[in-house]
Amino acid sequence: MHTSPADPDRRTGLGRWIAALCLALPLAAYSLVQGAHAADAAPPSDGAVHITRAELLSVPGTGYSAPPQRIEDARLPNDGWQEVDLPHTAGRELVPTPLGGVRTLTDWYRIDLSGQLPSKQPRLLYLPRWKTLGHIAVYGDGVLLYQSHGSPIHNGYNHPLLLPLNATDGAFSPISVLIRVDRLRSSGSGFSTVWVGDEASLNWRYQIRELLQVQVPAMGSAAFLAVGVFAFAVYLGKRRESLYLLFFAISALAFLRTLHYYAGGNYFPVSDELFEWMTVASLLWLIIAIHLFLERLHQQPSPWLTRLSVTLATAGSIATLPHLSPSIASLYLITPLLNLMVLPVAVLIFAVNLRKALRAKLPEGRLVAGWTVFAVAFTSYDGLLQNNLVSPESVYTSPYAIISLFFVFSYIMFERYTGAFAEVARLNKGLAQRLQAREAELEQSYQRLRVIENQQMLDAERRRLMQDMHDGLGSSLISAIRSVERGAMNDTEISDVLKGCMDDLKLAIDSMESVDADLLLLLATLRFRLAPRIESAGVALRWEVQPVPALPWLDPGSALHILRIMQECIANVLRHTRATTIGFSTATAGEGVSVVIEDNGAGFDVQEALQRSGRGLRNQQQRATAIGGTVSWESGSGGTRFTLWLPLQRKADAEKPARPS
Repeated sequence: MHTSPADPDRRTGLGRWIAALCLALPLAAYSLVQGAHAADAAPPSDGAVHITRAELLSVPGTGYSAPPQRIEDARLPNDGWQEVDLPHTAGRELVPTPLGGVRTLTDWYRIDLSGQLPSKQPRLLYLPRWKTLGHIAVYGDGVLLYQSHGSPIHNGYNHPLLLPLNATDGAFSPISVLIRVDRLRSSGSGFSTVWVGDEASLNWRYQIRELLQVQVPAMGSAAFLAVGVFAFAVYLGKRRESLYLLFFAISALAFLRTLHYYAGGNYFPVSDELFEWMTVASLLWLIIAIHLFLERLHQQPSPWLTRLSVTLATAGSIATLPHLSPSIASLYLITPLLNLMVLPVAVLIFAVNLRKALRAKLPEGRLVAGWTVFAVAFTSYDGLLQNNLVSPESVYTSPYAIISLFFVFSYIMFERYTGAFAEVARLNKGLAQRLQAREAELEQSYQRLRVIENQQMLDAERRRLMQDMHDGLGSSLISAIRSVERGAMNDTEISDVLKGCMDDLKLAIDSMESVDADLLLLLATLRFRLAPRIESAGVALRWEVQPVPALPWLDPGSALHILRIMQECIANVLRHTRATTIGFSTATAGEGVSVVIEDNGAGFDVQEALQRSGRGLRNQQQRATAIGGTVSWESGSGGTRFTLWLPLQRKADAEKPARPS
């Protein structure tokens, strides 16, 4: 379920609900176990008989022996049988002796069914639970009907037994049933009550037992391991989160620990001793992994407790390795004792972590600590059951503690996972707010910079126009004023000077208009301004301008330079050459464009004119250099050809401040 950081109350309520559910799981498991007892203890229906009494005969021996095909071959004595109540247990040695792992006893349970009328209808025998280090065999009227297979240690003892007594078509149901149970002297045994009846009366009881004793632990263990593998994959992508690695370790160890509850009846690819060692060692390291997990939760490590528990787990794992120490009896004989010895250490570890979790006021730590109360109780009960101190008809509850641990840890990882998403969402929201505020600041800064930039552009343009008008228009007006004051100019000359000043002013204004990098548009503006003056001077204008590429760098300042160059060139033609025709043309030349002005007037010596103190030609050169271009003259008796070359792309440093003299 997705929860956003905007609704923490909803997320907290959901977490409390799930936590309560996780703590209720052990109680639910206990209720299911009691339900199994209630189902077995329910009043029998017409088709089932609940047998709570049997006759027992114990035959000593050495080593295991295969059950005979017929009961006559067993040569059982007629006397020595004792009547016992079912369920029945045989005590075990808490500390086994060396001979206890060699000498055996064969217990024969004889059940009299003579009170039931023989019937050809299918009749079944249901045994809720049996427990022994050995095999079990069932005889009906002296004939072998069933025998367990595989290892005598991991023999499927936790599986209920349901088998037909008269499976052969037309055969009568037996009037006597013998159940043979092999066991080691030191291991003891357990034998539940027996049910005999039809399939409809017994099958549902068997299914409930199979579900509670085998299937639920198997499914829970597999689910725990699957989620643990997912957590390990998360850890590989996020190595700093050690909780995911610990979760995987706990799931794997719990899987190994509960394997013997539902795996059995077949041959294992490993020896009995190694398999038993795996179950014992996995319990030791499972407690260590849970301890480390709890330390990560409440963030209050106990180095002394960690060192102590790791030392004990390492020593126990090494000491119980198969065939390592000949002084240690077979591991499967001392496993119940080891489980009882581990219990105080587990209680110590869980008590320390419970205290620290309560001190840290950490809900997750409290949840796990609450689980430990049930886990210790369930483990203690299983210890009594394993040592034949309670009824063998009971169900092991440790697998349900593991299953509830799966839900508890899954809830914790779920909370951490969703909490991480909520934290990311909160950080993203905060980041978005900060980004929005930063964008607003940048927008304000940008607007201020735009205002400053526009003001600077206006100031620069104003300075440029003032400087140009001072150098051009101002200089011409001052010269005209001085000439008038001296009486050196007539009215016609004064009119020409004023017209030139007006042309200068118009060109300065025209340079401010946007031409969008179009050189032809700039030349058209020049033609519009100077054509009347050219024609009034009696000079014909020949306009042969062709399309040329755009000049991206053409701004108002560069445009004014080009107009001034053209104006100076036309003024020189009108003033000095006595030409009758002026021609304008454009062309693409290399990596630039050229503007050519030709006249048919008297030529001049270009080198001599450049060396004289006149400013016209040098001004043209300086203005062309300022915009990255060049000017050239070709003059002779047939006229003069002026060429202005302008680059298509101008380097940033090509435009240098140049003030024509």
